[in-house]
Amino acid sequence: MKKLLLSTIFLSSIICFGQTALLPSYNDFIDGILKNNPLVKRAANEKKYAELQLRASRGNYDPLISGTYNQKQFNGANYFTTLNTEIKQPIFTNQYLKFGYDYGVGSNVNPELYTPSQGLPYLGVEIGVLQGLLIDKRRAEVLKSKAYIHYYTAEQKIQLNTFLFESSQRYFEWLFSANQIALNNYFMGAARKRLEGIEALANNGERATIDTVEAAIFYQTRLLDLQNALMDNQKNTNDLSGLIWQNNAPSALVNNYRAIDSLEIYYNKAKTVLTENLNLANSQNPILSKYSAYQKVLDTEVRFKKEMIKPILNVKYNFISNSGSAINPVLSNNNYKWGLNMSFPLLLRNPINEYKMAKVISENNSLELLNKTNELNFKINALQKTVSILAQQLLNAERSVSYSKLLLEAEKLKFENGESSVFMINTRENKLLETELKLAEYKLKFIKMVLNIIYLNGSLNYKIG
Repeated sequence: MKKLLLSTIFLSSIICFGQTALLPSYNDFIDGILKNNPLVKRAANEKKYAELQLRASRGNYDPLISGTYNQKQFNGANYFTTLNTEIKQPIFTNQYLKFGYDYGVGSNVNPELYTPSQGLPYLGVEIGVLQGLLIDKRRAEVLKSKAYIHYYTAEQKIQLNTFLFESSQRYFEWLFSANQIALNNYFMGAARKRLEGIEALANNGERATIDTVEAAIFYQTRLLDLQNALMDNQKNTNDLSGLIWQNNAPSALVNNYRAIDSLEIYYNKAKTVLTENLNLANSQNPILSKYSAYQKVLDTEVRFKKEMIKPILNVKYNFISNSGSAINPVLSNNNYKWGLNMSFPLLLRNPINEYKMAKVISENNSLELLNKTNELNFKINALQKTVSILAQQLLNAERSVSYSKLLLEAEKLKFENGESSVFMINTRENKLLETELKLAEYKLKFIKMVLNIIYLNGSLNYKIG
């Protein structure tokens, strides 16, 4: 018996004097995760990436400056010197404004490139009048990048939603295991006191010695239950420690956390949160937002591929200055240069089939969006139907606890009057512990169900109370 008591003292020292830390409340725990956890910061980079992608696509509208210079000297004579510089500014789709300067002199310069000694400044336009008039690759990339802002914002929320959901579950699983330790510790203490009392009575001859054996066996069972609860709690503590970061570093691993609030408090708070979230539409779920945003990307791609079926017909027109100044050119309708280029594939197999493929991808995403919406609706409906059943289970579990307490107290009174046995008290106590643990399980299940509803609604508002 002394060995059992010593093991109890050892376990109590582990529980009370091990390396412990005060665990923040659940809401503070969520705030800490959002502020410090690297996975949250990684999720924030999704939107940052989309913003950079949009800026990059808009960079395709930046003006482009180009130039070529050629000169040939032969036998001391300048055969030719040519220079062409141009600034080209994209406007909207396949249209450009151009400003340039041509210079070509020399005894053997190509007549096509010959200019007066002061050169020829020009101002011109270039327009795609068929393919690219309504939309071109540059414009499509900007439109897709704008849609990707919403896409990656939704992706960020998906990652946050999943991470907060899993972290919340770990927090309450740990709180449940802490509740198990408290219950098992309480009942182990009761079994220890009973063993000590029966030993004292046996020593005085008021109880049979065999009663001490039965009390010791029961105490040993309680001790094993407590050890199992401690192992479960240690696993949950390790899982929880991995989520808690401070100053860009993981927090120190501790043996035990001490909770500020109890499972019972959060169970009562979760009831209020349930009524606030049960009737919310899941339209704000980021999974649906992601598919909707991607649909806009695909619709833009379909529109662009359809545009590529048209023939290419680009028209260029330059007003040429005949003044001697390149700084202040004088433009005239009599001095100009224009041209056009046209191309068109005879069979159109490539653009037509690329357009059809883009339509198939767009249609598949639309069907997937419909399926995800239907799937989330079914899950929400299933949880709504589960609420009433779980509420009834909780009510029955609370009644079982109440009845078990009454039976235990009655059995203790009978034992004091010599009308019962240690076996019956142990049986009643076993039943009370069983119903207490079952009630705690139902409360944890209820809290998890509320978290699941928040997860499916996608509001990211995981705080309780």
